[in-house]
Parts: sequence; C-alpha cells; structure tokens
Amino acid sequence: MNPSSNPLIMLVDIFRSPQDCFTALYERSAWGWQPFIVLLITPFLFWGAYFANVDFEWLKTGLSAQMEATNPDLIHLLEADTLLASEIISDVMSRTLTIILLALWFNLATRQGSAKLGFWKWFAASSVIIFPAVIGDLASYASMLLKHGQVMSYAADLNSLNGLIKLPLTNPWSPFTSSFPLLLPWYIFLGYAVVITWTRIERAQAIVIATLPWVAYYGIWAITIAIS
Repeated sequence: MNPSSNPLIMLVDIFRSPQDCFTALYERSAWGWQPFIVLLITPFLFWGAYFANVDFEWLKTGLSAQMEATNPDLIHLLEADTLLASEIISDVMSRTLTIILLALWFNLATRQGSAKLGFWKWFAASSVIIFPAVIGDLASYASMLLKHGQVMSYAADLNSLNGLIKLPLTNPWSPFTSSFPLLLPWYIFLGYAVVITWTRIERAQAIVIATLPWVAYYGIWAITIAIS
C-alpha cells in the first residue's frame, strides 16, 4: 500500500484505492476534515441550484396538494427561502449525525482489536465512508438540469432511494425511501476497507461490523412501517 501523498490525492483515492486513502488517514487524521467539509458544502450548492431552476409555483402547487393530506398546518411554510433552508439543514444534519453515529459504532465494535483507536480517528474514517454522497449530489444536479428543474423536491436527491422511485409525501414509505441511501453498498465496502486496513480483525467479522449498523437501522425502521 502507498499512502495518499496529500489531502487532494486522498479524496481521489477514496474512489481509486481506498486502502491507500485509509493508510494516509491513519497517519494524518486531520485530513479527515476535508471530506467532512466538502460533504457539508455540496448540499448548499445543489439545493441553491435546484431552487434557482425549478418553477416554484409548479412545485408549490404539487406540494400543497400532498400536504393537505399529510401536514395541512405547514402549508403556510411553502416559501422558496423556507424550503431551501429546510432541505439544506436536513442534508447537513443528516450527514453529520450519520458520521457521528458511525464513528461511535466503529469505535465500540473494534475495541477488542489490538489497536485502540479514538473517536476522532473514526470520525475521520466515517467522513470518508460517506464521501461518495458527493457523487450523488453531482448526479442530482445533472438530472435536475436535464429535466429543466421539473422534478419535485422530495424526488430530486439521487442519493436517496426516493430519487429513483419518487414516492409522494402521502405514501407512508416516503420518509424511509427518502432516507435510504442508494450508495449504501459503497458505504459498506468503505467501512469494510477501513476496518481491514486499521485493525487485525478478520475479514468475516469486518464485513459484519461494516454492515450491521445499516441493516439494523433500516431493518427496524422498515418493520415498524410494515406493521403500523
């Protein structure tokens, strides 16, 4: 393995050679702030472009019809600036919380190994694991341009399953599909890669550690919706 030589090469190696990326990150944990900051910036760029291109009256009419059945008390909040802020805050908070929870999980799940790694090192690793979401932001932007902005806000984000199947707000599965990441297999692979690179944990156990938090979270959520 050849550790990434600088922070920019490390970002490239997330896609080209994850083990080189994680080897460099093990030696220089501060580099983990770079993917984290990029992950927080791209929602501003995408949603800013979305609301600059979408026909807002068309969007408002479509959302109002659905919110009449789901949240009629919130219809008065259907203003461009409010929706823009809501989408950005939702993405930023979701990504930050996901990274924090992943860092806590990896910190706890790998404690039996010989290397005792701190929370902030796993926070840096988790930022790298979620970094492919930036590709989803770029794909969402390209899709929005191809459709000339004529896509509802709840179906605009191609990072989520709902960007593919486009369930309306009135569907009980809409929150689940809007949260479920299309890039989940990639996240699991990167989680596996960092566990193998940073610890002496066996491959089978590393796969379980990388997969379990996602399966548990979305599995419990899906079961709750199915039986409710």
